[in-house]
Formats: sequence, C-alpha cells, structure tokens
Amino acid sequence: MKKMKISEKIKARKEKKANNSGAITQQNIEESREEIIAKGKKFKYPFQYAKHRLIINAILIGIVAIGAFAFVGWLQLYKAQNTGEVMYRFTRTLGLSVAEVDGVKVRFSDYLMLYRSSIASVERQQGKFDDSESSKQQMDYYKRQALSSAEDYAFAMAKLEEAGKSVTDEEIDEIIEEHKIIDGEKRSDEAFEGIIRDNFGLSVKEYRRLIMLSLAKKKASVEFDKDAKKLVEEIATALTTNNNMEEVVKKYEGNDSIGYEIVEDVEFLNLDSGRAAMASKLQNVGDISDYFVSKNGDGYYVVKLLGKSENKVSYASIWVRFKWLDDEMTKLRDDGKVVEKINLNFDEKEEAEADKEETAEKTEE
Repeated sequence: MKKMKISEKIKARKEKKANNSGAITQQNIEESREEIIAKGKKFKYPFQYAKHRLIINAILIGIVAIGAFAFVGWLQLYKAQNTGEVMYRFTRTLGLSVAEVDGVKVRFSDYLMLYRSSIASVERQQGKFDDSESSKQQMDYYKRQALSSAEDYAFAMAKLEEAGKSVTDEEIDEIIEEHKIIDGEKRSDEAFEGIIRDNFGLSVKEYRRLIMLSLAKKKASVEFDKDAKKLVEEIATALTTNNNMEEVVKKYEGNDSIGYEIVEDVEFLNLDSGRAAMASKLQNVGDISDYFVSKNGDGYYVVKLLGKSENKVSYASIWVRFKWLDDEMTKLRDDGKVVEKINLNFDEKEEAEADKEETAEKTEE
C-alpha cells in the first residue's frame, strides 16, 4: 500500500511538470483566447467611439447646413421678395405658402407664376424693366395683382372642393386645343410650347396649372353666384318677348353687374370670351342666343346676331358679371381673414382713392 502511494505521487509530479512545461491543453487554449480578447478591447473601443463621433458630427453638420439654407431661402422669399427662377423652383419643390385666406393656404409658387408671366408679357411688349422708380412701381403693381389673383384662385378652389367638384384633365385639354388655334391655324405642340414660353415665360405644365386655376374660379362662380344666375335668367326671359337688347338693358340702368356692347366685323374665333363663336352659330340676323358662361369665366353672356359674312360676324351682347367671388374676398379682407406673409409696397385701396381724386379733379376742370 505504501508503494502505491509513492507511485501516485510520482505520477502526479510528472503530470504537473508536463503542464508547466507548456503542453497544449483545452484549458490552456481557453485561457489564451480570453487573454487575447481582453488585450484587443483596448484597441477596439477607441475606434468604435471615433466612428460614432464621426456620424454624429456629420448629422449635426447636415442639420446646420439645411437650417442655414432654409433661413437664407426664407430671407430671400419673405423679406427680399426674390422672384428669380431659382427661388421660384424652390417654392414649387417645397410647397411654401405666401398667404392664407380663411385658413386656406395660398401657394407661393402660384403667386410667383402669375407675377412672372405678367412681367414676361409686359417686357415682351415694352422692353425690360430697369432700376428706375417707374419700373419699380410697375413691378409692385404686378406683384399686388398677382398676389390678389392667387388668393382669389385658392379660395375658389377650396369652395369648389367643398361642393364636391373639381377641374378635370379633359377640360384643361379642351381649352389648350382651343388656344392652339391662332389666326385660324392650329399650331403644333412644339410651336405652341414656344409661343407660351415666349409670350408668358411659362412651360406647358405651368400653363396647364394657369388654366386649371382659371377654370376652378369659373366653375366656383357658376356654382355659388346665385344672384348672377337669377339676373341672366331674368334678362333671357325678357328677350323672348322683346328682342331689342338696348331697351331690355335700360331697365337695369345703374346696375354695375350688367354691361352692353356692340361688336362689328370680327372673325368667328375672335378672343372675346366666346361671343363671336356663339354669334356665328346663329342662323338669321336678329336671332338671340341662350345665355352662356364666358370663356374667361367673368360672367354670363347673351348674344344677338347683327350680321354675318363668310368668316366674320357682328353682334350685340349683354354681359352679367360674376360678383360672388369679389364680394366674398372683400368681406374676408375687411374681416382680417386674409393673412399675407409678405409686405407689398403697392396698396390697392390707396391707388383706388388716388384714381377717384384724379377723376374728380378732371371733372371739375
């Protein structure tokens, strides 16, 4: 028994000596792996930290850059009132508003489109605007006109939407096809595109937008202007028993909603809100049309044929003007429900007062 214990001790010593001599075991492998990982962490974590910091810095720089760009854009649009091509495209991309009408947002891009098309048309006729005081006053006038029109359009579109109606692409296409006929000749798509670009500074897409706004205003007026509808029906009924338009119109003397005009020798396709085209469809001199909505959406017309040749016509017309939208917008402005985000130098009320004073002075003279 004693010898057995000695042998066991010798064996144990040999095993210990083998372990201490660097022999590879599973335990050694695990210990070595953990030691290597522990040493590697001090190199791994600093790089992770640096990468994380780099991402955060990039995000912060991006946010600052976007904020700076937005601030400069805001200054250019709302303070400096930059109307250039770059800022116009900027408003189209971001959908910014230039005003609100009873809570309805007015698109900045619509205002700039209307203004830029007016300026392009005027400059084509009278030359480029310069830095003179006269040019600045004219441009201020067209800014005011464009903003008022954009507000009218936005409100009309909102009301039309409330009525569950809209302007269709087919209606826009129909108007464009009519506009392509110039001097009795239908222009190609390319030629028409050049015409609207040269005359109004607009692309076809922008021109379609302009037509859509006009049609929306027209359809809203037809839908909501009950007074104009009642008045034109009254006049149409009176003309069935008395086809003398002048006599019928005299009964409404003093009513600024009604106008009377005689037009002689114009072509069937004359741009007169569709009156010449309507008169050309009448068969006999003295015939009177049914009332119809004007092409430009400013009211109702009734036309009487006075004469017709191969391609020209003479007519008399009674005009019943739409007043609903003007009255609504006047009331909203008086009630402070039209909020504009830019300050324009031109004041319509001051201009109207000045015109009245000038007219009074001329009358006294």
